[in-house]
Amino acid sequence: MATIGDVAREAGVARSTVSAVLTGRKLVMPETRARVEAAIAKLDYTVNSGARALATSRTMTLGLVVRFHEAEFSPALATYIVAVTDAARSHGYRVLLLTDFDGAEAIRTVVRTRQVDGLVLLSVVEDDPRIPPLVDNEFPSVLIGMPSTPSGVDAVDLDFAAGARVLVDHLADAGHRDATFITWPDEIYLSGRTYASHFRDACVAEAARREMRLSLEPCPVGPDQVRGALRKIFGSGDRPTAVVVHNDGAVAMLPMVLQELGLRVPEDCSVVSLHSAELARQFAIPYTAVESQPEFVATGAVERLAHRLESGPLAAATILVPPVLTVRDSVAQA
Repeated sequence: MATIGDVAREAGVARSTVSAVLTGRKLVMPETRARVEAAIAKLDYTVNSGARALATSRTMTLGLVVRFHEAEFSPALATYIVAVTDAARSHGYRVLLLTDFDGAEAIRTVVRTRQVDGLVLLSVVEDDPRIPPLVDNEFPSVLIGMPSTPSGVDAVDLDFAAGARVLVDHLADAGHRDATFITWPDEIYLSGRTYASHFRDACVAEAARREMRLSLEPCPVGPDQVRGALRKIFGSGDRPTAVVVHNDGAVAMLPMVLQELGLRVPEDCSVVSLHSAELARQFAIPYTAVESQPEFVATGAVERLAHRLESGPLAAATILVPPVLTVRDSVAQA
């Protein structure tokens, strides 16, 4: 098995240069980096995480704290888990998945026993009980999710409120003055899921600002329940002519339901949505949308945590990823 010394000899550089390439802590000239990377590939060298942990008194493990909600669309959440794992691996870290129902106690345990070097929290809610143990222990952490008030912990997420405004404005600019907002089920909002409440509140406020009448239609996420709810919404005599969708199960099922009812987009109904990019790829969703880019958000969160682990104490940062509107032929002029 090749060692870092073997790589250094093959590339004609010092061991410290190879280490700098592997960790990214120091600037390495492009041509030197290319020689080191070529030597790594030739020798099939991999970082010995155990040795690094012994040398640095670190576990080289990040904890990913997930709390599932039965009303959420689990494939969308899974994309964040995969993205965090991939980003952590690129920085030389393993990931320990923590799914204990009592997330706060799970955090206290891993902090006390130092099982991980840092923590990533998914499914952040308002007044999240998992946050105080992190703040109290000054433990390196990052949230994927955005509480309404600063938490004292780094937070990275898509700007869901801005995404809502972009979608409402797109319909309003096309002349629509009446629209239906297909939302998550009520229990998602009652649970305090910040991504849902931030989008809903901004959607309602922007519709009012643009003098658009907006009716809210909660929709479940189970396939059979979604189909029934959508058929009820679009099968009535006063079916909507424009909709905003923020519900992954609903937007995945919507093309099939509209086809069953003989309705065309955008001729019979204009549709805009916020959903994950992975969902769009899997279901070939054909609507104008803001796509939530889990890979980009997760990579930004892990990079922020890795930087904190390498650099020591930093002021807590709030990083909102701007929404990008992908325009497809799903909105007609009213």
